[in-house]
Amino acid sequence: MEERTTATGLWDENTPERFWRLLGDELAAPESWAAAGRDAWRCLDGLRLAPPGERGWDAAAILGEGQFGPGHWQLGHLKRAYYALRPLLPPAVRPLVQRLAARRAGQAAALRWPVEERYVRWQYESVRCLLARAGRAAALYIHFWPAGAAFALVLTHDVDSAAGQAFVRELATLEERLGFRSSFNLVPEGYRVDLRLLEELRERGFEVGVHGLKHDGRLFSSEGTFRARARRINGYLAAWRAAGFRSPMTHRQPEWMQALAIEYDSSFFDTDPFEPLPGGTMSIWPFFVGHFVELPYTLAQDHTLLRTLGETSPRLWLDKVEFIARHGGMALANTHPDYLRNPRCLAVYEEFLVRLRARGGYWHALPVEVARWWRRRAYSQARRGADGWSVEGLPAATVGRVSLDARGELRVEPVLRPAAGRPERPQAQEEVVAG
Repeated sequence: MEERTTATGLWDENTPERFWRLLGDELAAPESWAAAGRDAWRCLDGLRLAPPGERGWDAAAILGEGQFGPGHWQLGHLKRAYYALRPLLPPAVRPLVQRLAARRAGQAAALRWPVEERYVRWQYESVRCLLARAGRAAALYIHFWPAGAAFALVLTHDVDSAAGQAFVRELATLEERLGFRSSFNLVPEGYRVDLRLLEELRERGFEVGVHGLKHDGRLFSSEGTFRARARRINGYLAAWRAAGFRSPMTHRQPEWMQALAIEYDSSFFDTDPFEPLPGGTMSIWPFFVGHFVELPYTLAQDHTLLRTLGETSPRLWLDKVEFIARHGGMALANTHPDYLRNPRCLAVYEEFLVRLRARGGYWHALPVEVARWWRRRAYSQARRGADGWSVEGLPAATVGRVSLDARGELRVEPVLRPAAGRPERPQAQEEVVAG
């Protein structure tokens, strides 16, 4: 895992054709997709992007956050000073400093929040332009999620302290009672990790991940520091039988992170002006970063929602879920037992889960399951037989249809028929409309 991968090459697997997975060879030519991507470029107006090149888009500028400049991954002097002094600050003072920084970040945000729709619109407009250029009224595609689900639902928690770890069982029991499972990311050397708890969580159907090494804000202070710590992180990943990672404070550097022996990461986000490294990938779907799958969190973090913004209901979470569901995305929540110990915060989270359960329409899965599904969907072979299409290694895959209506606007039917077996009538689900 020590070999270097160029920053450009990290994003090469994220092509529109691999994203859409249209069935049949007639629309698969890369040059056709590139032309469609250039036609759709107007959807990205207002972003700091160079004109599209031969490939029709620049994945490194969008998913790789290159639009924010070469120094994007480096903390400024004030933020470095804050993390150096943070252990000395009284607990009551930290939220005040965070609130002030968040207010300044929100005012200077380059992306929209809580919904940044431009990349989503570009993906949908690209396939619309592809059909229009080819003179096609419709095409079939491998639907984004198993069994025709409208969206994926993923619950994750970062356990920042020993006090948060002490609340993990209670939080897991709440989720279990409501029919959910989640992933708990623990800090290997930040507090004494309860190894019996890790085993219990796995036995109950939850997942365990690694949350940095020390939670001290210094993981990415230099490449040498990161690589030394990465070797220790890899040891904990193996010992805990963990597949996933999230960096504390979502500090990140995608090229360095290739040294981590992980199947997936969740240190990126679609849009978040409140984090120490603000910005975002604008993606509400997983994507590839070198050798691992990135699962960006797409719902506001609990401390942002409940402490920084002072929300008293899950309204913003639920509104964002509706946007994600309309476009077949992934609703990934990143919450913290450290904050959910507060009964007021826990009540908001519980209401969120109750209302999600009543809403339905999602594929609820652990992050490792979502990462593996996304990789298999991108690379599996689809074959057409007497009983319809089948997708190798994805028995739960369904086939949908993208089509142009009489006005040339895009319609997406998530479930037209199973990927194998007898054709069925389309399920009664809301159509996905670009934009």
